[in-house]
Amino acid sequence: MNSAEQTTVSGSYDFTGPAEVVFDVLTDPDRVPRWLPRSVQAESVTTESVKVRTGDSADEYQVQIVTDRLEVSWHSPGDGGAHGTARVEDGPAGGSIVHAEVTVAAGAGDEETVTRLLGEAMRNLQRDADDNFNAG
Repeated sequence: MNSAEQTTVSGSYDFTGPAEVVFDVLTDPDRVPRWLPRSVQAESVTTESVKVRTGDSADEYQVQIVTDRLEVSWHSPGDGGAHGTARVEDGPAGGSIVHAEVTVAAGAGDEETVTRLLGEAMRNLQRDADDNFNAG
């Protein structure tokens, strides 16, 4: 969805590992830098907040993890800033599916850019989750 005030992109992504493994990788503060897009650097990550740098801009987001629903959400402090959610559910053949949605303010990225970055993050997460699942 694209509006004058914001751009929202969503997608569903298949994973070979079980939902719990994928969720653990998604929410592990030590692993977040591994799956973020290359153009986004994590400066500090906890289970309650993440600070990232893109170019010359640094932004901090609040994080909420709902373990029993295998859901994580993040949002910038205040109204109208970037926010997103990811929910992991069981998929076919013992795998899982991540349903992700990201919304950014107008001017922060067009739909094509946000889609590309979300896709890159999900591919990185798939690789890291697969490495974790195959190692364990």
